[in-house]
Amino acid sequence: MLLDGLSSSHPISQEVERATDIDRVFDWIAYKKGAALIRMLANVMGQSLFQKGLNDYLLSHMYGNAARDDLWSKLSQAMRSEGRDIDIGGMMDRWTLQMGYPVITISKNQSEQLFTHYITVSQEHFLYGQEVRNNYSSLWQVPLTVAVGNASTVGLETLIWINNRTETHRIGAMDDKTWLLGNINQTGYFRVNYDLQNWKLLIQQLHANHQTISVGNRAGLIDDTFNLARAGYLPQSIPLQLIGYLPEETSFLPWHSASRALYQLDKLLDRTDEYSLFSDYVLKQVAARYHQMGWPTSVPGNEGNMLQASYQTEELQRELIMLACSFGNKQCHRQAVAYISDWISSNKNRIPPNIRDIVYCTGVSLMDEDVWEFIWMKFHSSNAVSEKKILLEALTCSDNVFLLNRLLNLSLTSDLVPEQDVIDVIIHVGRNPQGRNLAWRYFREKWDILNARYGEALFLNSKLIGGVTEFLNTERELQELKDFIQSSGVGAGPAWPRALEIVEGNVRWHRLHRHQFYQWLRKPPSL
Repeated sequence: MLLDGLSSSHPISQEVERATDIDRVFDWIAYKKGAALIRMLANVMGQSLFQKGLNDYLLSHMYGNAARDDLWSKLSQAMRSEGRDIDIGGMMDRWTLQMGYPVITISKNQSEQLFTHYITVSQEHFLYGQEVRNNYSSLWQVPLTVAVGNASTVGLETLIWINNRTETHRIGAMDDKTWLLGNINQTGYFRVNYDLQNWKLLIQQLHANHQTISVGNRAGLIDDTFNLARAGYLPQSIPLQLIGYLPEETSFLPWHSASRALYQLDKLLDRTDEYSLFSDYVLKQVAARYHQMGWPTSVPGNEGNMLQASYQTEELQRELIMLACSFGNKQCHRQAVAYISDWISSNKNRIPPNIRDIVYCTGVSLMDEDVWEFIWMKFHSSNAVSEKKILLEALTCSDNVFLLNRLLNLSLTSDLVPEQDVIDVIIHVGRNPQGRNLAWRYFREKWDILNARYGEALFLNSKLIGGVTEFLNTERELQELKDFIQSSGVGAGPAWPRALEIVEGNVRWHRLHRHQFYQWLRKPPSL
């Protein structure tokens, strides 16, 4: 949804006139958005009816060709067979033939005429760039699910079809303690915003008893608030207040949602003077749950055999370790260093496999050059492709600019690093705040070589361009990007307008929102 929230996005269904168009059409937007829209449609129809329509479609076109409208037709027939006359083609064309997605804003309508049984719902094109929003007037046919809740319970969800810019709908009775929740379990491909009073009630609910709201909805609220705030639809304080409940959160999905959002903010802020305000706030949210979950433990007497936990528990533990180590938890750092030291002294790798990437990276960033050389040696001696990838990425975590520069040069000018891994080396050096300027300069200096090697593989080329530029966020870096595009004559490719828009958005966020963001962190008000 990040890429599809840019004005440089594109519809998932496009005309292909030349063979070279194929790589342009089939990118992450086409694949991921396509899957999300099918999920939304299946939820609207119901799984059994969706399966029926899909089976009819596959049987009808077996051993033949089919187009998009053939699928919509079969699904519409399935709906009519159950007495539900919904034009699937008309609905889905809005989602597949125009780019982007809407933000749905829900608010209680408490006027004298409508009392509190009614809500006002509006839609507009969600875009991260505030200055371009007036250029778009797209409308979608939105299957909006809404539920009404209070301190102890959430009511049954209601499905509302939104077709116009603004609509009023009647739902259950509401009072000033009642909150609204939209897009139940995140089945719709859109974001949901509320009036500030409703956000306040939702935040209070999460802090008082978060389990009243389901796991999927908690994850969705976190994701929506951070992205709405990043795009300027919400004050910066709202997502920070919302995640204040996380010390009580025991489920993986909300933590994963928060982790992704905090990682994006981290890369925006990691070179600012007041960065410690942000990292301290994150550690405050993480500390209690991290210490409770701890690290993976071995079965006594059976070295290296980890106690098996459920997948969700294991993933939550990993997420918390990653957050704790990344944002500077001292105990996490000590544990990572101890694992690396034990590996070096015993030549036995006792590090649990699912957290090796975190431990390797943390160790390389904190320890001396000898550790970097040790990881480099292990990279060359390992025969496991997955292990080599983790070791190589760990080498990019060093705070030593000399080592980072050495790695960049070795990756491109020797056969010591596999050709398919060179892109990842440059991208990961750029994600390191100590290496961001280094990778950006290296990318520009070596562009002719990189473009000659990867230019025909549009997917790899796009990955490289996006990966190197996505966390540039200063006025100087923005101007350097513009100058490079102009001087290199590379402005025609789809990756460049996207990269430029993302960096412009990063710079805009700093200009418009960074002060407010840090101001709240200095003195967060009570709920």
